Amino acid sequence: MDIFSSLVTGGARFDKKRFAGDIAVFTESRAPKNTGASTSSTPAAVPKSLDFFNTHKEERKAEKKDAPALPSRSEPLRREELPEFLRTRQLKLTGTDVPLPIRAWSDLETRWEVAPWLYENLLAGQWPEPTPIQCGAISVMLGRRDLLAGAPTGSGKTLAFLLPILQLLGSHAQRGIRAVIVSPTRELAQQIHEQLEKLGRGQSFRTCLLTRAGSKAQAQLKKKNDILITTPLRLVHAIEHEELDLASVEYLVMDEADRLLEQGFLEQTDTILAACSNPNLRKALFSATLPAGVEELAKTFMVDECRVLVGPKDSATTTIDQRLEFCGAEDGKLHALRNLIQSGGMKPPVLLFVQSIQRARELFHELVYDGLHVDVIHSERPKAQREAVIQAFRRGDIWILICTELMARGIDFKGVNLVINYDFPQSVQSYIHRIGRTGRAGKEGRAITYFTRDDAPYLKSVVNVMRQSGCDVPEWMLKLPKPSKMLKKQLRNKPIERRDVRAAAGTSSIGRRLANNKRDMVQASKRRKLAGAQPAAGPAP
Repeated sequence: MDIFSSLVTGGARFDKKRFAGDIAVFTESRAPKNTGASTSSTPAAVPKSLDFFNTHKEERKAEKKDAPALPSRSEPLRREELPEFLRTRQLKLTGTDVPLPIRAWSDLETRWEVAPWLYENLLAGQWPEPTPIQCGAISVMLGRRDLLAGAPTGSGKTLAFLLPILQLLGSHAQRGIRAVIVSPTRELAQQIHEQLEKLGRGQSFRTCLLTRAGSKAQAQLKKKNDILITTPLRLVHAIEHEELDLASVEYLVMDEADRLLEQGFLEQTDTILAACSNPNLRKALFSATLPAGVEELAKTFMVDECRVLVGPKDSATTTIDQRLEFCGAEDGKLHALRNLIQSGGMKPPVLLFVQSIQRARELFHELVYDGLHVDVIHSERPKAQREAVIQAFRRGDIWILICTELMARGIDFKGVNLVINYDFPQSVQSYIHRIGRTGRAGKEGRAITYFTRDDAPYLKSVVNVMRQSGCDVPEWMLKLPKPSKMLKKQLRNKPIERRDVRAAAGTSSIGRRLANNKRDMVQASKRRKLAGAQPAAGPAP
């Protein structure tokens, strides 16, 4: 029996003792069918991110005792080998005298003379080999060139800029901020900072995470920091109030650059670029999507840049099984979601995207009274609450996380099995970022996108992404007309007006709770009657 189906009739809190049988079903590794070959009976260790019930702690402890396997060593890439190397990795390099990519981590020692401590920290992270974006981007940044990098979500872009920055800075210096990393959200900035701390472990670098104002933040800025990780609005506030000086910045990284170069952030980005007045400033822009307008804009302030692109432009990783599901109207989406849960087709953890904060709240109230481990995250929740929700989701306390575009960019949740686009995304870029929360780092994932009659005119944009990623697409979808530029702009600027989730459900949340209580009482009565009808066990004849 699927654990979600069993929980639909329960409360919002999960009783581990009561549902011990279900936990066993969910956590135990199923043995493969007997094919005649001998197989080991020892189950594979479960990653902590997927061990919701803490039943595999000992396995992980035993696993940690084994020394990590060293990555393979190879000869540095030669120029004549480049075409085949690029083809097999779907890697495209554009620019003048682009530095040769690295082939393996050992190239960092032999070719780039990376510091021993940095190489050791890299190996401790147990990355077996560099991903395509890391192969291309690391060499470009170590070669001190401006960089425009595009790669699918979950492909290791963060490491691709953190490693070169630490190598190029060398060690702590008393000259002030030398590297700035700008992220569109606090959550992504926090995540980058955590990865930086791990990669720079054991060194004296001073790093500052600046995402909000206050006396504590001002005290941090007074220190001689080497690396600043921040959000655009907070950095602009610090610049305008002369809280920091960016004249000594040597490296500026913009993560999720397509967002930072949108109209809403463009003025702030201009202010940041003007404040970084070092004539030798090197700039690196990273994103999962690089629309033509963003590239043209980036080229206005980059110098002799190199372009590193992985896979087709505006594409999703091939590790995601993408599916479109027609729901007719808004009420059909809620029915489809509940059917997915009750049929056992939803394996947690799950991210569920909607187009507005109001709809996130409404859907949360519908699902929480279905007895699911569900929570909601959006920009109007206080920072402390958002951080608590993220940690609970990572621990497995929350199985379904309802979110807006806030969570669509960059946040790395290891082990997300399913992404559901409850509301159709407003752009191709939004779609790619949303589904990119699953299928990360080579793992497989699933993405389901619900669409209604109102969404049909925009369907072809998503269909094209699915086709480029190798997903099966019905023939009739491939023949759909492409939405015009005007139509896409309208959707990007203003989402489709949709019927309230609560109204589409046909009942209020209170009515839903009463209905669930009544259903539980009926089912409990049936179980009692069934138990009373069983013959009592007597002595053997």
